[in-house]
Amino acid sequence: MSVERARAQLALAEGRWQTAIKEHAQPPPDAGYAHRLRALADAAAQEQAAYRDADEQGFGWRPGPAWLPPKELRDAPWRSSLAPDDLWERFDEAIESLSQARTGVSVFAIAQAFGQLSAAAWNLAEAVEHGQRRGAARAG
Repeated sequence: MSVERARAQLALAEGRWQTAIKEHAQPPPDAGYAHRLRALADAAAQEQAAYRDADEQGFGWRPGPAWLPPKELRDAPWRSSLAPDDLWERFDEAIESLSQARTGVSVFAIAQAFGQLSAAAWNLAEAVEHGQRRGAARAG
C-alpha cells in the first residue's frame, strides 16, 4: 500500500467513524440502538484497518486529548436492562483503551484499540438485539 492510499483510507475511515459517533448523541437508546452499535463496530473495524495500514507506512501520531464518548455510549442506569454487565464492562474497557491510545504516540496502539472496540460493540449489539427480540416476544 502506498502512503497516499493509506492517507485516503484514514480519511475515509475517520469520516465513517465520525458519522457513527454522531448517531449516538443522546440517550436513552431506542429500538435502533443495536443497529447504531453495529455501525459503530463496523466503523471501528474500518479505523483499525486504516490505522494498521498507516502504521505499516510509518505514519506518526500526535497525542491528543482523551476521547470522551457520546452520551448514549457512556455508563448509565438503563444499561443492565439491555445487555449483561460483563459485555458493558468489556465495551467500557475498549472505550478506555481507545481514549488512552489517542493520548499516546503509537499508531499501532490506536489500531489495536479500535479492533478491541469493534469486537466489544459487535458483541454488545448482538446481546441488545437478542434482548429486544425476547422482550418483543413476551409482549406479543
